[in-house]
Amino acid sequence: MFQNFYTLIFRKTIKPKKYLFSLFFLFLLILLSAFLLHIIDFQTNGNDIIRHYQLKKINDKNFTNISTIILGDSSAGNAIDAKYFSNLSKKHTINLALTGSWGIVGSLGILKQAVKKNSHLRNIIIIHTLDIWERSFAEESILELYPIKDIFKYITIPTLLSYYFNPKEIEWNLKSLLSSKNINKINYTYDYIEQKNHKYSNNMKLINPHYSFNKLKINPEKLVELNMLEKFCQKNSLNCILMNGPIHISIAKNSTQYINVLQSKLKELKYIKYIPNIFSYSQECIGDSLDHIDIHCKQQVTEDYFNLLKKNLQ
Repeated sequence: MFQNFYTLIFRKTIKPKKYLFSLFFLFLLILLSAFLLHIIDFQTNGNDIIRHYQLKKINDKNFTNISTIILGDSSAGNAIDAKYFSNLSKKHTINLALTGSWGIVGSLGILKQAVKKNSHLRNIIIIHTLDIWERSFAEESILELYPIKDIFKYITIPTLLSYYFNPKEIEWNLKSLLSSKNINKINYTYDYIEQKNHKYSNNMKLINPHYSFNKLKINPEKLVELNMLEKFCQKNSLNCILMNGPIHISIAKNSTQYINVLQSKLKELKYIKYIPNIFSYSQECIGDSLDHIDIHCKQQVTEDYFNLLKKNLQ
């Protein structure tokens, strides 16, 4: 195909050796372009945007004044108002939640970065959505958030090379560049990714009344991630508290079997304090996903979480 393309453009044939060299050069150019785009790290999707946003908070000069951090996925990012939590607890608090794609190791990666910048952190509140426990090990979190010395403990060299020299990086950046609008952006007042207009609260999204999590299975890989988190908390003498993310009330009612299994498994934690309560809310307080609190209920939900864990704060 490349040979025919060359002949049509330049009106002359290409010698086999030159043809192979050209193919090899093109291949190297693609890999190099993919690598450079990865290093430049343009924000091409919501995961990139929230990572940049949260790391910027950690690198701020005022981060050393923080004593409590909120970690987790979008269920935490949409649920906890850090400023209001600070007022309630009288402790400087910041919300550093990522998204579910980053997994438990993503929360640990952010925690590693936070502890490196502020050794006086005391309270680490980790909130993850109920269904995150059935997902696979989040290797990308290791590659994006961990120091080099830690990466090779969990990631093989072939995996590392395939990640940094992935030709799809070119495609992703082109799609982002050519997109007429960026649907993922930070709402700085809300302190998280802007929710979509279609929400449960405005009845533009409706839930199947029979939908449940009971068919989900807890993935052993997620328990490996949790073990990594627990070891880090213990090693650094951190007051780590694990909580379940909020959920639509219908899911909570329909998923008692899955919830019971999950709670019994997480109660086996030896160092991290696990609070098994499930906060479930009616349609009026649910945003653009079943585990996203709508903005007008965020302070109410923040207060609910604070009242439950305040006795565990240091």
